[in-house]
Amino acid sequence: MSLTTPAVEALQRTSDAQGFLYLLTITGTDIGTPIRLVNDTRNLESQGFTFLALPFEIIPPKQAAQEIPRTQIRIDNIGREIVQVLESLPPGAELTAKVQVIYRPSPDVVQAEFTAPMSGLKANVFTISGSIGPFTLMSRPAVAIRFDPNSAPGLFPT
Repeated sequence: MSLTTPAVEALQRTSDAQGFLYLLTITGTDIGTPIRLVNDTRNLESQGFTFLALPFEIIPPKQAAQEIPRTQIRIDNIGREIVQVLESLPPGAELTAKVQVIYRPSPDVVQAEFTAPMSGLKANVFTISGSIGPFTLMSRPAVAIRFDPNSAPGLFPT
């Protein structure tokens, strides 16, 4: 995905009064209405949805060999509405996070987008934190049935 011309021009300026914003959408089979947040001080209308202004931080994955990349997310626990939704979920509920980058003057144009499963959510009085990444997918076996002495004894003569 390439950036729009106004976004490229904004990145090349030494100062930009408008700036870029992160949009976070949390969905899941057990969440009725998706949780939509914007990392800003005021609510935002984008793509036909209202995003609630709530500070959050996205920490990119470390570049480590032999390790599944994990993006960390930390959301301020202001108002406690998100915690109420998360506590109402059944154990093992699968959540998906979609992070979008937009340029403030054109909030309906997505400059970049990343979607991945969410897991390991923890909440305290101040923050909600968790991981975003394909670690559940990457930890699954590559095939449904393996050929070993138990599943295919004819291939392994004794």
